[in-house]
Amino acid sequence: PARPWIDPGLYDPAKYREAAVEAGLMRAAAAVTKSAEATTLEDYSKTSVTTQLLLWGSDETLSLPVTVATTVWDVKLMLGQRLAVEPTGTMNFVTKQGCYWREQLDHEEIRRKVWVRGIKTFERERVEHPHPIAVIGAGHIGLRQAMIFLKHRQTNFVVFDRKPKVGGQSWWDQANTTSKLQTELGVYHLNFDETLPPPKSDYPWPSRNELLEHFAACAKEYGLLPYCRLSTNVKHLDSSGFDALSQRMNNKWDTKYELTLERTDAPKGKRQETHFQASAVMLYPGNLSIPRRDTYKGEDIFLEAGGCIAYGMFDELDYSEIRGKNVAIVGHGAFAVENVRSCMEYDAGQLYLVCRRKNLSMPRYVSWLINQSKSPVSAGLTLDAMSPMYDLVGFDQWSYYAVQSNAARTNCSIQQKVRFGIGDVYFLAISWGKLEVIEDPLGVKRVAERTMFCGSGRKLDVDAILKLLGFVGNAENDRLMRIKEMVGFWVNGDPKRYLVAEPISVMATNFGGTSFSPGAIQWSEMGMHFVHYPMDFYGIVETGMLPRHKAEGEDRPAYVVDARYGTSSMILVAAMVPWLGERGLVEGKLKHERMWALHPIDKYLKYCKEDWDHYCTKMRAEGRSGPEYPYTSEVARRYLDAAEAEHRKGLAAAEAKMG
Repeated sequence: PARPWIDPGLYDPAKYREAAVEAGLMRAAAAVTKSAEATTLEDYSKTSVTTQLLLWGSDETLSLPVTVATTVWDVKLMLGQRLAVEPTGTMNFVTKQGCYWREQLDHEEIRRKVWVRGIKTFERERVEHPHPIAVIGAGHIGLRQAMIFLKHRQTNFVVFDRKPKVGGQSWWDQANTTSKLQTELGVYHLNFDETLPPPKSDYPWPSRNELLEHFAACAKEYGLLPYCRLSTNVKHLDSSGFDALSQRMNNKWDTKYELTLERTDAPKGKRQETHFQASAVMLYPGNLSIPRRDTYKGEDIFLEAGGCIAYGMFDELDYSEIRGKNVAIVGHGAFAVENVRSCMEYDAGQLYLVCRRKNLSMPRYVSWLINQSKSPVSAGLTLDAMSPMYDLVGFDQWSYYAVQSNAARTNCSIQQKVRFGIGDVYFLAISWGKLEVIEDPLGVKRVAERTMFCGSGRKLDVDAILKLLGFVGNAENDRLMRIKEMVGFWVNGDPKRYLVAEPISVMATNFGGTSFSPGAIQWSEMGMHFVHYPMDFYGIVETGMLPRHKAEGEDRPAYVVDARYGTSSMILVAAMVPWLGERGLVEGKLKHERMWALHPIDKYLKYCKEDWDHYCTKMRAEGRSGPEYPYTSEVARRYLDAAEAEHRKGLAAAEAKMG
């Protein structure tokens, strides 16, 4: 991989050129002479140049963008930060002057070609571990972690998963066969990396089986399978050798972790245990994994009368059984919104969505608008862009419990306990009279023969009940990793025990994405960095700014953190580790490029309208009528222009702040 680019932090040549044009100082290179009175000494000292550093006694070189006024000490500080070494007493810069060699002093301007003595390489030396790195989980982040390791020539790792195939728990277990990706493929694929090509398909919403095929194909194509031990459960972890103080004081990182393994493809009574020594452990347990369950009074009567009660996940229900039947969907999270689409696909009868309070659902176009953005989209614009859909159903999105705004609705934030359900069919079903949303703070009171009674007295005639009550965390993950407290994403402040599960909830005033791959690559690079350079971790901990989280009961283990916790952790770490900060800029640009490469606006709107029209045809066959797809090209481009205007305004404000 290419070396991380070093930002000298001194000068932006593009900005200088723009300023020079405005001041009338830009001229052709041939006219720049000693008599050019308009070019002041200060202007000249800020001119951008390149210095070539050559390693003494080696062929290794490093080119640095600097300014004329950059000193030797400035470059020593850059190298010291890059290599995590003290710049004093170790590095000497020498340059050739005629037939002589002379050492450059710290206060002198750096020459254009300099030899560096006192260091072995321009690459930072990473900690070499005696045992492999254990990665638990072969889902999206686990496979991405493997790809990041191989990209950076780290081959001493093993990926464990209890499943016989890669893909992860969320898609193998939780999703139904009917499930589809709610966000866009452009920001949800394993080869989300600037060094890898995008997927060949441009269809935005692949099915569960298509995604599992994608994971398997990438694992094979990029050589991940030899590093995977599938059908293997990590049963126990012994971390008794960890001593944070000793590691820091002695700069020794030889702590080992003993994993107890068992094969899951053997009968339970015949599973033999084996042991595995690891130098670091990374756990990616997937999203919240245990469904929240509830039993309603009278369920036995409902079932005896031929009714159907199921959880709308895990392929627990054969959706063909609800064809023509009235269905009550209990819940209002992302899975509940997904089940509206599944019920319509299988031609269910009248649909009711029963919830204690409505959560914000997001139209597909708004998800696209956020994911293609060059900088985060404000919550205000996000809500405004939802208006074409919310106007169809007669709901005011600004009045939802999750929205906090001023009276003029010019500033706002969104704080919602669950993530957005993303999809258009939810709005279509309401606007065509197929779906009724029933908001009842008392929830479901009881059920009887083909009847559901809501807490506030509403009576619904239904033949099937689908429960989508959300998920809770799995306390077994806390027990496995021996978690007393999460410090950022690190277990008990141990830089070599890393645990990431996608943070829950929505808490933001700006939105930079609704999908997983941009976060997955950042989490993977972050975990790798501190395994390679564990000493960096303690400098961050000492700031006291990394958030901490302890278990809040069995339903909220320590590893389950909310969106604010996750965002603040990532922002702090990226700010204090230059390489991670630079990678964030690269990946932000990549997000925009992938979205426009796979989903340019007109093509994306075409797919959205085709999907809308497909379900409209079903509605007309039932004798219903309703509106057409509301996001025309004109409407969509108006919101796109607003997002780009926000981006330009943000850049101008940043430049003004920098002077």
